[in-house]
Amino acid sequence: MRTRMNREDRRTAILDAAIAVIGERGFHGFSIRELALRCAMTDAGLLHHFGSKTDLLLAVLDRRDMQDEHAIAALLPHGAAPRSRAQVLQVLAAIVARNAQHPELVRLYAMLRVEALAADHPAHAYFVTRDRMARRRFAELLNLPGEAPDRLARQVLSAMDGLELQWLQEERGFDLVATWNETAERLIP
Repeated sequence: MRTRMNREDRRTAILDAAIAVIGERGFHGFSIRELALRCAMTDAGLLHHFGSKTDLLLAVLDRRDMQDEHAIAALLPHGAAPRSRAQVLQVLAAIVARNAQHPELVRLYAMLRVEALAADHPAHAYFVTRDRMARRRFAELLNLPGEAPDRLARQVLSAMDGLELQWLQEERGFDLVATWNETAERLIP
């Protein structure tokens, strides 16, 4: 006998399955049919929860952002930005460690970031805005005495993204956190 899920649990199950399939195939490479089959649903049943493939994609990205917000907020007690180099390194290491625990989310973002370079991709504007916001937030985090925080933020984000791509490409064949920590020691004065 099949147990019926409530609406919120069903949406969560669909989003979890969508994270996996979009991370494997990208937005253009998966179909609603394939996702519905993974969720043991009909296409119409799945679309009842999200409306369209694009709405589903945006819901996946929103969910990921909300999870990130909660994780980063937990690293910054009372919303206070770290002020010492050691505190900054600690926060960055925690972000990378969290990503290392969720390779499916790292893969999802890596796949979508590349696809969304095309201006007609449904997530193009999302990634342009998100990247701008991430650089601003990292510049605030990296506002250490004597440093150019905007430039350093771009370098830190590029290093993080690049290491995560290599880590995925090499099937997680190296210690991402240790490699990040070595990189950050050299990158952040």
